[in-house]
Formats: sequence, structure tokens, C-alpha cells
Amino acid sequence: MKSNLSKKFLSGVIILASVVSVVAQDKQYTLNEDKSQVSLIVDLKQTKYTVADIQYNKRGTALLEAKVYTLGINMDTIGSWSALSNKDKIWKLNIDVPQATGFFVRFDDFYLPEGAKLYVYNKNNTTDAVVYNHNDNPSGGPYSIENLKGDNVVLEYVIPEKIAETPRILLSDVGYKYTNGNGEHSDFDTSASCMINVNCPDAENWQYQKKGVVLLRMTKSDRKTYLCSGSLINNTNNDKTPYLLTADHCFENMTVDQIPDNTSFIFEYEYPTCEMEAGAQAPRYKYHKGSEVMVLNPINGGSDGALLKLTESIPDDWDVYFNGWNRENKASSSGAIIHHPMGDVKKISFYEKELSTGTWSGSATNAHWVVTYTKGATQGGSSGSPIFNPAGLIIGTLTGGENNSCDLTIPDYYGKLWYHWDQYPDANKHMSKYLDPTNTGVTKLAGLNNNDDIEKNIVLDNNDLSMILNTTTEVTILDGNGDYTVSSSNSNIVSAELNSSKVIIKALDFGSALINITDKKNKAAQITVSVVSTVKYAITGTKTLTVTLNKEDDSIRRIRIINLNGDTVIDKKGLDVKEEPIDISILPRDTYIIQTITKNGIKKAEKITW
Repeated sequence: MKSNLSKKFLSGVIILASVVSVVAQDKQYTLNEDKSQVSLIVDLKQTKYTVADIQYNKRGTALLEAKVYTLGINMDTIGSWSALSNKDKIWKLNIDVPQATGFFVRFDDFYLPEGAKLYVYNKNNTTDAVVYNHNDNPSGGPYSIENLKGDNVVLEYVIPEKIAETPRILLSDVGYKYTNGNGEHSDFDTSASCMINVNCPDAENWQYQKKGVVLLRMTKSDRKTYLCSGSLINNTNNDKTPYLLTADHCFENMTVDQIPDNTSFIFEYEYPTCEMEAGAQAPRYKYHKGSEVMVLNPINGGSDGALLKLTESIPDDWDVYFNGWNRENKASSSGAIIHHPMGDVKKISFYEKELSTGTWSGSATNAHWVVTYTKGATQGGSSGSPIFNPAGLIIGTLTGGENNSCDLTIPDYYGKLWYHWDQYPDANKHMSKYLDPTNTGVTKLAGLNNNDDIEKNIVLDNNDLSMILNTTTEVTILDGNGDYTVSSSNSNIVSAELNSSKVIIKALDFGSALINITDKKNKAAQITVSVVSTVKYAITGTKTLTVTLNKEDDSIRRIRIINLNGDTVIDKKGLDVKEEPIDISILPRDTYIIQTITKNGIKKAEKITW
């Protein structure tokens, strides 16, 4: 009997200890005696990236950003009040974040009456206080104070005596940012040196598209936050439905039910100039929390696309843009990527080599565009960012790659919008029903400004053409201000005329020319036209002959190299490509005949000497 009682008693102790442990774990802060200071109880073992974290942060995953420490406390129950000589009132709260180098503070409700101010500063640097007012979150609700540095922050709320309205400051949690071995973390001005600010001269032609790009933060069940990029995207109703396009893998380890309340969006987060000034402060931003999942096209077996709808319409005074798109499965010759690498301000990267089709490991076959950059790169946090064609239309979303060192030779993979649209076997995962709700069937759509008073840019469905001699093509004007005029920079090479909203272009001679288009608001756009041979031969360096076919509905079937004695010295058969490099270093320097035959029966022979 005694033994049984001992066992029961011991069992009760274990249960009690477990309950105490849970309570202790739930409380992640302490208060000083007068409740004027909140101190986080930080697990210092979870402040630095582990080897596993570093491996996880390889692109193809969302960027691990911070460990979340729950507060859940209202300003009514903490902080200290005092009065100034002019009878203005001050509420003050110190938040201590031990050994942090960077963090953010989130609010379940953040509302400041008009005329009131909230000063946010490090107690060791009061001169660089950031001031928040009513306009930062005019309707109240969720908000986040970003880019806090050091191991503490002071919140100082000042309200004039004449203001009777009550503020609402409900602190949700603190995100303690992980650091690497050098104490560096994801934040403002932390991306790689090759990254290009979106307001640099190189980005002059991308000022509409940049306004659609946003930074996403996901809080997952492990109580950690992760970062991705994405873009607002237009639909054929042109009704400003707040659809947001990003990558499916950003929501790894989240259920569909977890995504809506645990994903937030940071808009208009960009540095105003090209070069970062010494001691520059992070720019202001707009914040939204909450969304509805429309489509998750999986990374495994699909094209890694996600379409969300924000829980509220975009406010009229937000300077944003619903980006247009091109859902065709046609490789773009050049374009740009706009993104938030390392959670930094918007950056832009460029490519000037035609995209190729590829397959990301585990994804659907040929569901990705493969790109190598000419300027810039991507990093963790760039996942989900839009890739644009030269017409400024979205054609895909970033899945990943292996380049974290600004190496321009290492490619990235972008899930094709073409596949996101309607290619996945399960029709419930097609974006078409949302982005073309009335089933118009259009393949290209211009973007849409949130502000109706902003003059439109001229948007073309194509602005980079390679034409065969004596052919005619047309380019559609998707959007603009009307009353268009067109002209050619060299009418001996190409001619151009307008037929309603279409520009009719004829290739008259070999060479290049620009087609200039203007509208009644003096907005301008250009089409670059190159008139080329059907088959082009080019020797690069001393080792490689590249054969290129400039015809969309055809491919190279056979290439022969014949010497002047009539002997075939190289014969490549059974091809099905648009471009084929050939190593000719094995051949003696001489004159040769190159013969190419295409699948559709086109034959081209040319003499070359090297």
C-alpha cells in the first residue's frame, strides 16, 4: 500500500512540474516593479543561424528571419504616464531585447489619434528617433515597427492636452532577428553589394512595375518568421481586386488555414535615391496583415506559384500598381526582376540573354524559366519575386537557384506564369479563373495604377522583335492615353504604320531600327527591331561556332560542316533545338561550308573562314 501511495505522489509531482514548466515557457517576458520596462526572456541559443539554418536558407526556401517572442499586452496595463509643463501627456515604455542586433515589434492594434505622436528610439541614441502619427495606420488594426537596431527600444507616446481620443496600442510580439557569425542579420541595407536600388538610373523604365512589388513575412508554427517577395497583379476586370502573386514554397510547413492570419505584407519599401548615404535611415512603408488563399500551385509536381487575395482593398492613397502579365509560353529576350533580397529595400536585377526552359528539381517538367543575369542577382528573401519581360509584364515567379555570391554565370529558376495559369492537372489550382474571371481568353494584360489620376504609360505586348527579311508582324498597344503616332528610325530597314491599337511592322532590309510610339500625353515607348537571316552563324573566340534559328515554329534538325574537298568533317543529326554551339577547335584553320537543315525543311548554307 505504501508503495502505491508513493507512486501516486510521484506521479502528481511530475504532472505539477509539467504544468509549471508550460506556464514558465508561455511567459516570454518580465516586467519591472512599476511596469515601465518589458524585458524579453531570450533563449540565447536561438539568436544565431545554425548550420542547419544556413543550409535551409539556400534559395528554394523562404528566408529564415527571426524568432518570435509573444507579448500580448496592452498599453493600459504597462508603461508609465507623466505630464509636461504645457500639460501634454506622455506614456513611455522601455522594451529590453537582450544581446539583439536587430528586431521588430508587432501590434495586434495600432491606432494613434490625429495630432498625437509616437517617438521610437534606442535609449542610447535619442537623436535618431522615428516619429509615427495617425497617417501611418489611420484605420488602426495590425501594424509593425521595423528595422529596430541594438538591444532595446523606447516607445514614447505624446498627446496634446486638447486631444481626448484614446489611442490603441496592443503589443503582439517581438521578432528577434537571427544573426550570422559576423553579427549580421536581414534588414535595411544588408543585401549583397551587387544589388541595385530600384531608383537607380538603370531602373528608369521600371518605375510603374516597382510599385507592385511587396515584401512578405510569414509566421510559422515554429514561432519563427520567414521572408519572401511578391507582386500585386491585375485581372481582366481591371477592378483593383488585391490579388498578390508569389511562390508556393514561401508557405512551406504552413497549412492553408494558417496562411491568412500569419502572413503580412510591406508595401512601398524602397530607398528614394540610387546610392545609400552614410548613416541613412530605413524608409517608411505601408503595412497590411491578412489574406485569403486562392491558389497554391505546388513546388513538388507543379510550377511553385501562389495567388493570395488581401483581406481588404488597397487604400486609395497608397502609391501601388497592379502589374500586368503575359501568360504565353514564349521565351523572353530580356527583362528585369524586382525583389527584396535579405528583406532589404526593393532592388532590381536585369537579364539580356534569352530565357530557356528548364525543370526545377521535383517540379513539373519544363515548368520553369531559366535566367542568367547581366546585372544584379537574387538572395534569400527574393523568392516569389516577379520576372518581367521587356514589355514590363510578369511572366513568372522566383523559385530559386544556387547563386548567393553575385556570380553572373549561375542561373535562377522562375515558375512560368504559363504553367501557373492552367497547366496543373488539378483545375482548382489554376490561376486563370481569378486573373481572367470572365474567361476573355486574353494572353496579355496591361497593369493598372491604384491612383486613377496618374497618367498611364504606353504598354505594348512586345517591344523587342527579331524579324525575318520580307515578313510582317504586329505589336498591340495594351494601354496608354490614346491618339497614338508611330515612326521608324530607319524606314529603309523597317516600316511602321498604325491600325487602331496595332502597330504593323514590315522588315525591308537587314539591320536594326527603332519604332517610336507617342500618345496625346506625350508618353513614349519604343520597339527595338532587328531584321535577321533565318539561320545565323557566329564564331565566338577561337573555339565555338554557334548556329541560331530565328523562327518560332521551327527547330534545327541537322548541321553539317564540309571542307573544300567535299568531305563532311562534323555532322550533328537528330537535333531539335533553336541554338546549337559546336566546338570547332578540333578543325584546322581553313574555309568551310556550314549547312543547316530545319525540321520544316529550311536549308541554309554559308561559307566561313576561321
